[in-house]
Amino acid sequence: MPAPSDKSVHTSLQDQAIAWLVCLRDDSLSDAELEAFADWLNRDSLHAEAFTEAENLFRDMVVAGNLSREAEVQQPASRQIAPATFRAAKIKPAKPRPHRPWFAAGFAIAAMCLLAIGLIMPQQASLLSDYLSDYRTQTGEIREIQLSDGSRLLMNTNSAVSVAFTAEARRIVLHHGQVRFTVAKDSRRPFEVVADDLTVRALGTVFEVYKTAAEHTEVTVQEHAVAVSAAGRESDVTVAQGQGLSYKPGLPLPHPQAVGAEQSAWQQHRLVINDRPLAELISELERYRFGRIFLADAALKNLRVTGVFSLDTPDEALSSVRKALALQETRIGPWWVFLHR
Repeated sequence: MPAPSDKSVHTSLQDQAIAWLVCLRDDSLSDAELEAFADWLNRDSLHAEAFTEAENLFRDMVVAGNLSREAEVQQPASRQIAPATFRAAKIKPAKPRPHRPWFAAGFAIAAMCLLAIGLIMPQQASLLSDYLSDYRTQTGEIREIQLSDGSRLLMNTNSAVSVAFTAEARRIVLHHGQVRFTVAKDSRRPFEVVADDLTVRALGTVFEVYKTAAEHTEVTVQEHAVAVSAAGRESDVTVAQGQGLSYKPGLPLPHPQAVGAEQSAWQQHRLVINDRPLAELISELERYRFGRIFLADAALKNLRVTGVFSLDTPDEALSSVRKALALQETRIGPWWVFLHR
């Protein structure tokens, strides 16, 4: 998404601030655009005021949309951009605009509500599938469910499933997220998990399926084995205990590979990172908190990180990594964090 421009006299300060909020949501945000945002924010105290006004407006919309108040993240003491400006007075109201039909105003409000939720919620969240699902978890929540047949589901953050049990079969549809399945024995009814065009059939007891925001599905087995099949593929792939595979829709099923214990660390509310890029850690932490975490330049993304972190307190984990790597932190409101030198 191109960075917003403030050169046009027809673009109000409020519109520029909202445009920057939209730009910050874009996954393809470049380092140059991030620097342009910092330059725009610091150029004039009114810019910081306008951005804060836009953020507050969106936050009010999210609250009105019944987002949990528990999702608000406490702000630790950190360096702030233009701190005095965040206490400044309200921006002068814009000039009156021509009258619009009632449905146009309603449509605009609905669009802004969706934008607000999209700017704050984690990347993998999906409001529609959450609404249609039987069981779901909120951001940062890990929840265990026991089904009618005695099987148990351990649902990771931002996950949603639908359950369809009949006299002939037991089927779970994973809409998004990550779930560990502990399957109760029932020789008459096979137990299957469906994620898009991938089907995982239990051949034993414990396995997990993770449908990622990057549109691929990961399957790992902790006890016994599973049979994995994809729509349009003739043969299944058996994944044994201690193995896993990562499937991308439309591609052939890959061969299973050995996986480490860190793959299931989330089940103990822990994140284990062993000599991995900082960008990978940031991506994982974003699953467990509202908002976005930005790295100021590409060089930071490749910094190597090793450690064990609590998923119950992702901001504390972020703070410890920042200090270990001697990085600076800039926060804008409770949701957006910028890491830089």
